[in-house]
Amino acid sequence: MKRITMFDAFRLIPALQIIFTNEIEFQDTSFAELTTEQYAALERRGPRPPGKLYRIVPFEPEAIERTPEKITLELTIADESEKQLLLDAVKFVHRASEPMSKENPTFADRLAYLRPRLPPIVTQSSS
Repeated sequence: MKRITMFDAFRLIPALQIIFTNEIEFQDTSFAELTTEQYAALERRGPRPPGKLYRIVPFEPEAIERTPEKITLELTIADESEKQLLLDAVKFVHRASEPMSKENPTFADRLAYLRPRLPPIVTQSSS
């Protein structure tokens, strides 16, 4: 089993903040690659980052623009590295909470266990 280092926690702070704020256990199924139409809409707004982009499924899209012809939705989008950070942060939560005495803990149990054990910058949103 890989040892947890402070560097792991430091690198994962933004992803851990999202996880602790929303209490979501991200999995591969939490991400859906943008459709051709979504890529096209994104490109109309300006240059898009290279590589695959994913919609974060657990976050509901919000209407940001309404015209008589259509409603434009604001999607929560992650690139490949952001997706991997969120997945790595979930692994970190599982590894860091291994000392729990509770059998078969839920992800919420794991977060509750870690909240008092991690610095507030990790467990609180930066906003």
